[in-house]
Amino acid sequence: MKFVPRLLAGVSILCAVSCAAAISASAEGGYSERMRENLQRQVTDSVQSSDASFFSLFSDRKRPVVSEKPVQRAAPHPAERNIEPQSNEALPDDAALIYRPEELKPLSETRFSVPPPTDPLAASIYRQLQDPGTSIQVTPAERKAIIEAYAASDFKPLWTRSDGLTPRAAAVLKVLASSADDAMEPADYLPPVLGSYSDDLSAWLGDTDHLARLDLGLTAMALKYARHASSGRLIPDRLTGYNDLHPERVDPTQAMKVLAYSPFPDDWLAGLQPHHPAYSQLKKAYLELRDDPDAASATVIPDGKSISPGQSDDRIKLVRARLSRLGYPAGSPSPAGLAGLPPEARGRVAVDETQLDPGLVAVLKSFQEKSGLKADGILGHGTIKALNSQDPHRNLMRLALNMDRMRWLPKDMGTRHVFMNQAAYELRVIDHDQEIWRTKVIVGKPQTQTFAFHDEIEMVVFNPSWGVPQSIITKEMLPLLRKNPSYLDEEGYRVITPQGRIVKSSSIDWSVYSDKVPLSVQQPPGDDNALGEIKFLFPNAHDIYMHDTPTKNLFKKSMRAYSHGCVRVENPRDFASILMGVDRAEIDEAVDSGRSETVRLKHKVPVHLVYFTAWPEADGNIAYYDDIYGRDARMEKAYSAETIAAR
Repeated sequence: MKFVPRLLAGVSILCAVSCAAAISASAEGGYSERMRENLQRQVTDSVQSSDASFFSLFSDRKRPVVSEKPVQRAAPHPAERNIEPQSNEALPDDAALIYRPEELKPLSETRFSVPPPTDPLAASIYRQLQDPGTSIQVTPAERKAIIEAYAASDFKPLWTRSDGLTPRAAAVLKVLASSADDAMEPADYLPPVLGSYSDDLSAWLGDTDHLARLDLGLTAMALKYARHASSGRLIPDRLTGYNDLHPERVDPTQAMKVLAYSPFPDDWLAGLQPHHPAYSQLKKAYLELRDDPDAASATVIPDGKSISPGQSDDRIKLVRARLSRLGYPAGSPSPAGLAGLPPEARGRVAVDETQLDPGLVAVLKSFQEKSGLKADGILGHGTIKALNSQDPHRNLMRLALNMDRMRWLPKDMGTRHVFMNQAAYELRVIDHDQEIWRTKVIVGKPQTQTFAFHDEIEMVVFNPSWGVPQSIITKEMLPLLRKNPSYLDEEGYRVITPQGRIVKSSSIDWSVYSDKVPLSVQQPPGDDNALGEIKFLFPNAHDIYMHDTPTKNLFKKSMRAYSHGCVRVENPRDFASILMGVDRAEIDEAVDSGRSETVRLKHKVPVHLVYFTAWPEADGNIAYYDDIYGRDARMEKAYSAETIAAR
């Protein structure tokens, strides 16, 4: 019965919060001028070479036509290139980046326009707010919201009374104290006037100054918890220049209304944690590992000679223990023939716990596949390294980091959306929280990383041309052209002057150029085109998109960070079929026609380019991935900076 009054009590307040968020989102809607320019640059080649006959394949679906011009072979203007990705000169320089914690200010206001209230406790709050030396530190927005809220209520306390804490305050303190269960630091939310969450407050009875400091401190810490629970403990864009993430943070003014008037502010605070299904799975794994008494005794598996199926080695015992700890059923040996014996005879059969038996081979293959390794069932150097990387202490930290990353995700991912995890080299299509399709991807190299951001896929381009970015022209092609000016002619590229005229590369004196080449280079559609058969466009400030690739062999590798920043998709035809809602045969016909064509999706599909080094699989086990871009390490270092700043 407790749920009903809580729901009714919070309806008006939560509606106000939702309305404010909607108004804010509306005000920020639409594309920026730069995003429009980037989209135009990405699609113009395809638009100029479109053909209306392609749409006869989908005529019954009435797809909007971007262009109905016949195939054009004239060169596009240089400003209308399809580029993959932006020039290296514009890429972030993370080596020089130092994390800057949230700006904090003392919770004080030296002058009020009203006299102090007559109530003793309210008068103490009034005086405490005027203390410039207060130890309570808050963000500027939180400072403004707190001072305005207290002033509007004549400085009445929110959490205290002359005889101590109210039940509401005790409930909120309990939420803050239990924040460790969400991989947060309870000490970060302890009101400064307290030494611990278990302090005896009986000595403070009637001490209005202490109670006033506790009231203000608890308000500040509740807002801090709300900020961290709703948008993360760190500011993602300050961790790396490759993060273009803007978490939806709770508005302090709206939060103050909930904290002041809701009878159950503890429920509201706890409810700010992510509601994504993956968060509860990560949290479950985190708590199990944190509370596992055997986790501290995990032993490193020694490296050595590879062990093939059927062979025995003392290290197999450690492998069984590690796999079992990771949730794989590998604890009991299962030699060949045991399954065929009657139950009463199985106990008399001697089993070898050091043997890589058929049952363990099957489990090992499953682990190898989920770790991006060749699933051969052989215990080699790579597999041992992967098993040792699952050190409980390291995994506990990785779970905590990725739980915090989940707070950066949009609250609404989209009923149907694309989820591309860079660290996993994997793309999934999600529909109503269920995975319906996945494929391997290739992402940016560490020096040309794929950006993390959220957008919407709007167009599918068949048989695209590729405008080579200046960074590739100057750093990769120019050295070859100095030796062989005909290189681009021989490889089938077009060289385009600033005036839009196509010329032969052999007619250019490439030796006169160094840092900047005042010419454009374009690769027409074809089997060798760098973008392959299909390209998937979503407007963004980073010139990032998804596309096919002629270098299919790279998908066989476990480490797939080879691109200049864009995302190469292993099965683009199937992906296009899912996005467009048509049969695979129709996609095949469109590609095989050889015509360049752009199709605008009937419904935009949200796409999330993210970075998670731990993520739950369908079977409930957590898959861990290498920190290919070093972003885990940056987060760990930034937490230290946050702690120092808070002090």
